[in-house]
Amino acid sequence: MTKHKLVAAAAVLAVALGGGVSVALAAAPKSATVKQSTSFKFKANRYIQDGLRWDKDVYNVRSGGTLHLKYTVKDEGPHTFTVMRKKDVPSSPQTLFNCKVCNKLVKAHGADPNSDAPPKFDYLENGKGQDTPPNLDQPGDSAGIGIPGQPKVVDLKVTAKKGTTLHFICLIHPWMQAEVKVG
Repeated sequence: MTKHKLVAAAAVLAVALGGGVSVALAAAPKSATVKQSTSFKFKANRYIQDGLRWDKDVYNVRSGGTLHLKYTVKDEGPHTFTVMRKKDVPSSPQTLFNCKVCNKLVKAHGADPNSDAPPKFDYLENGKGQDTPPNLDQPGDSAGIGIPGQPKVVDLKVTAKKGTTLHFICLIHPWMQAEVKVG
């Protein structure tokens, strides 16, 4: 056997026995922190660019873990963390500013869009108003953050099954869209 064939055979044997390069699948973290970020650009007679957004596009957390919603952009809130079906997440200017599901969930929070008054309910569980944080596992689960007089950090338990993707938006700023991958 030539030297090259011997080296190749040894490499194949090492991989087969698990001694070669392995790819470790990292477990989803027990918790993740969801924050806001912002930027603003303006060019006269051209555009306004509002860069208010979630600080990440994807958050990873294990089933049974915790999402920490942290209110960080004080002049740009309050916000909601609202789980929606992927097909209901606004994806065009028309749906962004006339989102029927969003309007329904804003009403469920007991918010008056014509008032600066806080909503009646800080939280929704499956689209129903309540006074305690929801378990995150389905569309209609929602939590307000940055509401005057309320804590600046809200902890939400993720009860969705492993392998689930939860799509979420801010009902007040519906271009703020991201997802939670449950591991």
